[in-house]
Amino acid sequence: MTLAVALIYFAVLIIGAGIYAMRKVKTSGDFTSAEGQGGMSWIFITCSFVLIPLGSGHSMSLWEQSYGPLGGGALLWALAVGAIFLPIMMLFFGPLARSTGFKTFPEITKAMYGRVFGWLHAAISASSLSGIIAAELIGTGVAIYALSGGSAGPFADNMKLPVIIAFVFALLYIFFGGFLQMAWINIVNAIMLIAGSFAALIGVVIWLGENYEFGGKSGLAGVAAFYASDPATNDTVNSFGAIIGEYKLNQFANLLSGNTLLDIFIPVTLLHLCSIAVSQGHNMPFFAARSNKDIRKGVYLASGINAISAVPWVAIGLVAVAVPAVMGNVGSEVGKLLVPEAALAMLPAPITGLLMISLLSATLSTAASITLGAAQQVTTSIIKDAVKPDMSDKTQLLTTRIMCLVYLLICLVMALNLPVIMPVFFFCFMLSIPLFFCYVTGMFITINKVTCYLTLIVGYIFAFWWTFAPPANAPYPFDANGTTYVVVLSSFIVGMVIPLFLSKTGAHTPLRKIIKDARGEVAEQLSV
Repeated sequence: MTLAVALIYFAVLIIGAGIYAMRKVKTSGDFTSAEGQGGMSWIFITCSFVLIPLGSGHSMSLWEQSYGPLGGGALLWALAVGAIFLPIMMLFFGPLARSTGFKTFPEITKAMYGRVFGWLHAAISASSLSGIIAAELIGTGVAIYALSGGSAGPFADNMKLPVIIAFVFALLYIFFGGFLQMAWINIVNAIMLIAGSFAALIGVVIWLGENYEFGGKSGLAGVAAFYASDPATNDTVNSFGAIIGEYKLNQFANLLSGNTLLDIFIPVTLLHLCSIAVSQGHNMPFFAARSNKDIRKGVYLASGINAISAVPWVAIGLVAVAVPAVMGNVGSEVGKLLVPEAALAMLPAPITGLLMISLLSATLSTAASITLGAAQQVTTSIIKDAVKPDMSDKTQLLTTRIMCLVYLLICLVMALNLPVIMPVFFFCFMLSIPLFFCYVTGMFITINKVTCYLTLIVGYIFAFWWTFAPPANAPYPFDANGTTYVVVLSSFIVGMVIPLFLSKTGAHTPLRKIIKDARGEVAEQLSV
């Protein structure tokens, strides 16, 4: 019953928004950026952008991490994104992208480095984000799996149908009305995300007070007693194999005493900033904005929602470890199923439905936006620009829809055969990091094709090297777990520092200055 209600909710919401938006979609520009609406207002931009970076990263991945030694420290991921990354994007990089006058990032880099690089940018961007879409389909599948009743049989076998259902919903999320459809859905889902997840957290606290006891204490005090059951070592392994310790209940406890700052906070900030700043899917709200003021206006609301959105998932995951009724059902997929099984064991069906709808809101919005962004890039920058320059707008609109389907089908195959999320999730981010430095350098420092291509080559050598065969003696934080630092540092040196020196020798003018000068000339001509 809970599954039926949740699926009906999304079917009605998606189809309703699709029918509304489809009537307004007349051109390819309408489909990818709601061009015919004259630009989107700040509430559409805020709600769309706040949901796009969430996905399985802010939900499923974090409660998986909370099960391990990180505990509540996993919330530093959300803090880094909400408090650092989102403000930088909404106050600087978003307005910067919009101010170029282009509608896609490959168009921007094409203006800097030529057509071939624009094609390459589109191909790399779409490829690098495919693993993230696969992760979102898996996260959505987990929610559907939980709504269907949970652990009935082997997890892997029972996840196939939920992942296929996730694929269908992700496609329908954007297929009819494109960006306008997604924007309307995201407004509703932004509300559902916070309301549903925090309602579930409150429900879990109530259940604990009525049903849970450990060490003579009940409720949350009992959970705290469970984690502190061995204060001498704080690393006791309980009967279910979970590492426990009092520090796990405090999200900042490991910040200064351990390496959490270097292992989570800084890498997550760098990963998001250097990858998403040049991601078409994540930046689509900015390209569609009515003005730069509309991009910046909702920054406080967006940052607040994004930063607190992970709290319920991590908190419920921490509580679930202490409850035998939950841990007895999770099986070998304990990390993935902690929160769904906790919901099934501790919450009434309506609240479980709200929680899983919240999870679906996060994962589907991410999957849909990245899919639409990838389809737009491939259609405009590869198929049209490289293969069929005389493509009509009607054909371009149809092709974009077809590419949404093709791209998601590829990601579906990956999701059905992907045993892990986090390693692939992080590696996909790496592929966009060198592109970021090419973009920023070309915008502000100099346009130099040689160092641009060299940045890609060097960055990808280190990305593959440190991911698949990291050196055994590299110093911390550049060791086997420091791939982010290595790729960012190498890309920064080759892609920004060297061009900065070359710019002193009369290299090409950066694109930002070219655009400003061109606008100045137009303004001068109009005033005559």
